This record gives sequence, C-alpha cells and structure tokens, in this order.
Amino acid sequence: MRKIATGLFVLAAAVAVATTASAAPPLYIEDFNYASPSGLVGQGGWAAHSGAATNPLTVNAAAGLTYSGYPGSGVGNGVGTTATSGEDVNHGFTGQTITTYAACMVNVVSTQAGGDYFFHFFDGPIAGNVFRARVFVKKDATTTNYAFGIQFGSTANAVYTGFTYTPGTTHLIVLKYTVVAGAANDQVSLFVDPAFTCSEPAVTVSTVDAGQTDAVLLDGVCIRQGSNLNAATVQIDGIRVATNWADAVGVSYDTQCPIAVTHVQWGALKQLYR
Repeated sequence: MRKIATGLFVLAAAVAVATTASAAPPLYIEDFNYASPSGLVGQGGWAAHSGAATNPLTVNAAAGLTYSGYPGSGVGNGVGTTATSGEDVNHGFTGQTITTYAACMVNVVSTQAGGDYFFHFFDGPIAGNVFRARVFVKKDATTTNYAFGIQFGSTANAVYTGFTYTPGTTHLIVLKYTVVAGAANDQVSLFVDPAFTCSEPAVTVSTVDAGQTDAVLLDGVCIRQGSNLNAATVQIDGIRVATNWADAVGVSYDTQCPIAVTHVQWGALKQLYR
C-alpha cells in the first residue's frame, strides 16, 4: 500500500514538473483595449521610433478583429496602418536570447505591387534600428490578391507565399525567430492561419541570411507604416509574444495538451512495483 501511495506521489510530482516546464506565460499580450479613437503612442508602453506624429497610428474599434479559436479574438480594439509613410511604433518585452514567437490577427485592406513590411521584432535598443523577422505584404501584378513574406533583416532577401490571399479577410499570422547554435545561421519563419495545436505545425515560409549577424537580444515588437509606393493598409489586433508555440497561439496546456512525463520519471515509477 505504501508503494502505491508513494508511486502516486512520484507521478503527481512528475506531472507537476512537466506542466511547469511546458507552460511559461506569454511575454507580452496586446489587445489594444484603449479608447476609440485615440493615438496609440503613449498608451500601454507604446512609443514612436520613426516619423513621430506623422500619420499617427490610431486605436479604433473598426480595426478590432476576430479569428475563431484565438484568445485575442473580439477583445478590445485594433490599430490600422496607412499606405503612406508615417509613424512607426514599438513595444518592448523582456529581452530574449532563445527562440521567440509573435502572433497577431491581421486584415489586409489594400496592397501595392512593390511590397513592404509592417510587423517585426527589434534586436537590442530600438535606437539601433536592428529589425529581425520582418513580415511583408505584396500585391499580385494582375489581380487584387496578395502574398505574405518574411525577411531576416535589412537586405533584399524576403521570401513570399503564393498570391493566394484576398483583401478584407482576417488571418492569424505567427512570426518566429529561431536561435541556432553557431554564427550567422539563425532562421526566421512565418505561419499563416496555422492549426491550434500543442506542437508547432509546418511553417508557411521561412528563410535564413548568412550575410547578416544573428540577433543578440530580441527586445520587442514594432508596427511599421511603409513607403508611399510599396506599403499596404493593414489592420492589426491581438498581439501575443511567447517562447513556445502553444502560448503564442493561445493553446491551453491544462485542457488541450497532454502532459509529457519523461522516461526517467516513468522509470522511477516502475522501480516501485518490482
């Protein structure tokens, strides 16, 4: 009887350890739950780092988005970029030296054929303007369809999906910065409308850039309004930043994900019944 009780105690401890290890909280959540309409800068820690007060980013109810299954769906308001150069903003989180995700809902209202980026991480102090995992939108030359793209950094190496997306539809996107051992070999990836699963699904598109240095410290996220000739008009809502897939997309470890118990922990239990 004591062995059974002890075994249950060990199993409970193993489950607690497994749960604690897998369920780190998100680093940052933003539902733009501010007054509508109102300027984003100065609210909730948002600051401008370029083009301050020029075509300022504005919180408004019309930009609040919904996406079935996502925890930020229908919460608060949203912000909308313009297709003209203007204010670019940033929000910091606890700096990371490990693989990091950022998810958000986006609704692309209009696009241009040149393509430009609108969302990304920043590496180190924002004043350094070192941007990583830039998310692009580019219009098809002959239709109103558009493609999403991902770029490691500042060189022209963006890679795109097919031109399969149509304006006016809300999508869930997740950008991922993957830290890889070694130098100049980290990877950036983009997931578009991924499944809400405990484990990470296949990426939609990804790239590396051996010509650029790896990130030193991922310190925050930025919303950007691009150039007059290339930028899209995009609505953004429900930003979640995390260091694991499930927390980035809002999957619950308690109710949706099986608890992993290691071979070592199961081995300890088996010894009790010999």
